[in-house]
Amino acid sequence: MSKSGPRERILETAARLFYTQGYNNTGINQILEEAKVAKASLYQHFGSKDELGVHYLKAGREEWFGGLKKWTSAKNTPVQKLLACFDHLEYALQQHHFLGCKFINMLSEIGESSPLMSKEIIEHKGKLREFMKGFVTAALQGKPADEIEMIGDSIYLLYEGAIVESKIYKETWPVKRSKKMIKALLADT
Repeated sequence: MSKSGPRERILETAARLFYTQGYNNTGINQILEEAKVAKASLYQHFGSKDELGVHYLKAGREEWFGGLKKWTSAKNTPVQKLLACFDHLEYALQQHHFLGCKFINMLSEIGESSPLMSKEIIEHKGKLREFMKGFVTAALQGKPADEIEMIGDSIYLLYEGAIVESKIYKETWPVKRSKKMIKALLADT
């Protein structure tokens, strides 16, 4: 455990437990015990488990985009940057033992029970879709807008599908196959 304050310890512990054992399977008492903080600290800093879940998702988005930007900034062309998104995904899936996407995992647990967490999930996925479409748009300059839109969404859906299939199979072949499909889609660029 780090030497951080109660707020940080609660968030670090909750993030680890939510991701590894699930949001619904993680109780407040377990978080407090493992974070070594009093119950009053949770309510002082977060107010509720749902609010803690929102902070977990926000921190997850910052972390994910930090990694994506690091991997894509090392590349030169839009296609290389797009493929780097998938390289980052492959790396992250392996690092996290194929536990999948924390946003998809959370949505599968909460359903429609938490509008605030649902909003965070939708914002994350929308930002990811636009981030990737930016590279597609740059790669396909001069092509019709509807073609760019269709290819951009196809690549985004390949990314999302690769996450789920990699979790199922505990293998990176879905990411590798998606990269081959992207190269075929963008072969003319």
